[in-house]
Amino acid sequence: MLLVLAFALVAAPAWAELYRWVDPEGVVHYTADLESIPPASRDAAQPVPHPRANATPPPLPGPEPSGSEPTQIPMTQGAPITVSAGLNGVPLTLIVDTGAERTVISPAALERAGLGGQPGRPVQIVGATGEAPASLVTVPQLDVAGARIGPLAVIVHVLPADGRSVAADGLLGRDVLDAFTLTVDPVAGRATLTPR
Repeated sequence: MLLVLAFALVAAPAWAELYRWVDPEGVVHYTADLESIPPASRDAAQPVPHPRANATPPPLPGPEPSGSEPTQIPMTQGAPITVSAGLNGVPLTLIVDTGAERTVISPAALERAGLGGQPGRPVQIVGATGEAPASLVTVPQLDVAGARIGPLAVIVHVLPADGRSVAADGLLGRDVLDAFTLTVDPVAGRATLTPR
């Protein structure tokens, strides 16, 4: 089910080599197909290391752990893992999506947080359901599991209504998850986020 929700900037198997490239307008793209990069940008494309390949991933701007205590997240086997977050003091429910490069926030959640209507940069997102237009907007700070992360560029896009039982305001992508160690224990019915 998460694969349908995954608004990763790449729709590629986890073992595929990923590449990061920047178009002439300065928009960052990710792809698993080197041949899909325009020839003028192909030489500057950089391989993106798999998160497990790096012992110490680069830190995100502004993580400020309010404590080193891990956050326990109850989970149900077969259901998406959700985490409580805060945006501008407004509570959000985000689905943990290790396949998404960036965090996705719905336009309604952005409005509730008083951050709607700000100009965003148009981007194309690619996922299991195909391509869709979205906006890239910078939010001042996202509070997740005892850490404050920001400023953070998030994708603003409506999550598809697919009949899932979890009401979510967006997806928590690797841009934020890389500030944590995520441990999933399905037998105990919990996931743990520990700030790095």
